[in-house]
Amino acid sequence: MTLQVEGPTVYTCQGVPISVTGIAQVKIQGQNEEMLSTACEQFLKKSEDEIHNIALVTLEGHQRAIMGSMTVEEIYKDRKKFSKEVFKVASSDLVKYGHYCRIVHTARY
Repeated sequence: MTLQVEGPTVYTCQGVPISVTGIAQVKIQGQNEEMLSTACEQFLKKSEDEIHNIALVTLEGHQRAIMGSMTVEEIYKDRKKFSKEVFKVASSDLVKYGHYCRIVHTARY
């Protein structure tokens, strides 16, 4: 599933308010038996909307946390670093739900 990860008015480490929208592709990893089992355990009785919302809220939280640890200049000038940081942190968390995060990138500031 493709998620639009909104970050409306988040404060950087310098206290500067910024807004960021990111795009992430998240899926349940069917080839990995352990991850598939975890996903079934976590989401068997949940609707597609509920699964979407859990992944989205997880990504939004990590995006806000990374934004809060960087300066405006770092976020703006080094989009790859920002995206990699969000990807790294969010991926490790989503694995707990049996999800695999394929890509995270910044769409706009």
